[in-house]
Amino acid sequence: MILFLLSCVYTIKYLNTVNINISDDTLLLLLESSNGMKIENKIINSFVRTISETEIISPLTLIPSKKENTVPIFSEEKNKEIKEINKSPIIYIYNTHQKEKYASTKEVNLNYSVIDASYYLQELLRKKNIYSIVENKSVSDVLSTNNWNYASSYKVSREFLEKAKKDNPSLKFFIDIHRDSVKKSISTVTINGKSYAKVMFLLGLENNNYKQNEEVITLLENYLNKNYKGLSRGIYRKQGKGVNGVYNQDFSKYCFLIEVGGEENTYDEVINTLEVISELIEYIKGVYND
Repeated sequence: MILFLLSCVYTIKYLNTVNINISDDTLLLLLESSNGMKIENKIINSFVRTISETEIISPLTLIPSKKENTVPIFSEEKNKEIKEINKSPIIYIYNTHQKEKYASTKEVNLNYSVIDASYYLQELLRKKNIYSIVENKSVSDVLSTNNWNYASSYKVSREFLEKAKKDNPSLKFFIDIHRDSVKKSISTVTINGKSYAKVMFLLGLENNNYKQNEEVITLLENYLNKNYKGLSRGIYRKQGKGVNGVYNQDFSKYCFLIEVGGEENTYDEVINTLEVISELIEYIKGVYND
């Protein structure tokens, strides 16, 4: 048995240093043979570590990785991911109405929600070296715990906003992503042969400083109209009985509520629009770089 293990270890170490092609199936067969013996994993780990200076949990870890399909644990990409943990986020992405979902299709049969859209946007921003936080606490849980009705959702997201800012003073822009309930003919546009879920900016007029929000939102709207004509449904100004009227926009002039598409929009249409929104955020970040 010891001779067999020695041969496996040194054969694999040799194969990693020379240009000899051997299938993973062959190695797997060899390693499974040793794994089938009645020996404690602890003893095998100790033996292999002593001989090859390699600690393993399973014999399968001895199989050489295909470089084109895997990322070495200490690669530049991995180091970049580790460093990003220490980056100061400037974007806070959240969803006051977390249960809003989009349409499923034959290609994508899933319940794609505004929360999923938020995480996709976060990844797009990361690729632009813009760091963000996505809120993962449940609005529904807080509503239930406090016996609050659905209309109190903005009260909950306000608590989330305040906590996020307290924990991350670097946060500057706050984006509340929603999904509208209008028909697809209203929520969809084709630009240069590509289908997008339309966006709409909601502005609460019952915030005493709403003019500051309006100034920033108007810049966003103008950018879309110039670069993606037809993508924006405009700015929806709301106040009066039966509406929130503030939408937490008194929290900061950089607090935006964006309706992304409608319930009939597909995954592809939504992510096409999220790519534009990431570009939009990059633009507004450059304008207000104080």
